Amino acid sequence: MAPTLDEYMQQLRVASRDIFNQYFRVPTTSGKRENGWLQEERFQAVNEVLFEKMVLEPASLPLVPYRDVQTEILVTLANETLSTTAMINREIRSGYWDYPIDNITRETECVFVEFFDWDALAFRDNRYVLALIQKWPTQPDAVGKHVLIESQYIEFVTRTATNGDNLVQKPLNKDKIDTQNNT
Repeated sequence: MAPTLDEYMQQLRVASRDIFNQYFRVPTTSGKRENGWLQEERFQAVNEVLFEKMVLEPASLPLVPYRDVQTEILVTLANETLSTTAMINREIRSGYWDYPIDNITRETECVFVEFFDWDALAFRDNRYVLALIQKWPTQPDAVGKHVLIESQYIEFVTRTATNGDNLVQKPLNKDKIDTQNNT
């Protein structure tokens, strides 16, 4: 059976974390934090390729750069979970995560942006998913804000794998890889 988008994304989460921690993280004992930012920049170039080759191509999704809004990758609550804790931006594109609502529900439509950890230079776990709230009928003021959700509470599905209002996790066809050169 072909892998699902959720399986591709979980593999990316682990691979990205391990590659950063083993090969790009600058030990804090070195005292050279500026080297850490250079390594972070280099890692982001690698992470971009990982995302493209481990998720977008095998899932036949549009080639949208990592860290840009991925409108075809929905972030949904796992299993039959009705709601989960979340941190929502106070303002659109701000670094403050203290919006008065501290959970999201199944009716919230979020799309993937990137995996997230608080300290970009420390050991990574990719514990959180940074997503963009696209629809939330009962909380329209939250639409357009970023949200952080612990990765253990969500799953990823393609927008095309939806069936009416019910999201369906379908295996993806590995043979349908977009080989068009986008340079």
